[in-house]
Amino acid sequence: PPPILAYRLPPTQPKEYPPRDVENTMDAHILEQHEIFELLPTHGKVVTLDADLPMKHALAALASHGATCLPVWDSALQRFVDVFSCTDLVDIVLFAHRALAGAGAPPAAGAAAGDAQTALERCHLRDLHGLKRPRPAGFLMASVDDSMLHGALMLKQHALECLPIGDSACSSSLLHLLLPEQLLAFLATLPELRTSHGPLLEEPVGKALLPLCRQPQTVRRDASLLEALGLLSAERLHALPVLDASGALFDVLSSRDVRQLASNPATDLAIPLEEALRSLPPKDSRVQTCALSDTVATAITRLADPEAAQLVCLNDAGAVCAVVTASAVLAALLPSSPPHHG
Repeated sequence: PPPILAYRLPPTQPKEYPPRDVENTMDAHILEQHEIFELLPTHGKVVTLDADLPMKHALAALASHGATCLPVWDSALQRFVDVFSCTDLVDIVLFAHRALAGAGAPPAAGAAAGDAQTALERCHLRDLHGLKRPRPAGFLMASVDDSMLHGALMLKQHALECLPIGDSACSSSLLHLLLPEQLLAFLATLPELRTSHGPLLEEPVGKALLPLCRQPQTVRRDASLLEALGLLSAERLHALPVLDASGALFDVLSSRDVRQLASNPATDLAIPLEEALRSLPPKDSRVQTCALSDTVATAITRLADPEAAQLVCLNDAGAVCAVVTASAVLAALLPSSPPHHG
């Protein structure tokens, strides 16, 4: 039978951003005056995964709820122990696929998609806890009573995809998963931000955001799905621009897209990437772009849209310059440390 998945990834360090002048960052007191409680939806639920849940059910939960992150509860320990994300899913799909060939070697082209799916389904979330890329020590949470600044700085300093929110910072009651784009959506509604930080918001993306973005990684549309997922995993990317033969932007493959690909038993990682992309929702709803000359305010407005997972930044010639995420925008806006009082 296909082996149970267990793997280790090289350690990663907390993300470091280049320093920014104080006058070019947002006044921290704007977020300090608001509590995280204000971001909680009026009606909502947090879907929780048990650590002993079979992987196929975890995949189904991500896909059916359109979630990017779901918390993992350990019944034996009676506490939350991890967060299962679409980024983790990329690694899981790859390692389950390669496990069929043994010793981590890439499988031969045309390996049965059903075998890889079976290997995936035989895993449990407990098999993955503590084996995937290292997380910060412990299960990080914030309280609904914490300031939005505290939550934003936790997201930034620990490079978190989401921040679990409880009724206290060490609670077993989880109320919400705070995403960076939710903070941006809130900022976009604050009139005082535009009033007091007009110059910052009017800075061009090329000046304010590109220094905080990684060098873009791209893939050709004729590459295999396996190659594209391998690049997402190896470079720890959330999204990968897909180029046509002329080097122009053709599409985008994001870690969110892997929810749908992984839940389809017929998906074969050896197929051309272009074929895999055709099975996803129309690219007009998935591919969001911005120009170097667009303002930070424009980027905030576009990324505040829950459908916009990222913006592909293009130069005047249409070439890909960067992938701009909500995390990068928050890094541009926020100071590197909390404000000092007194």
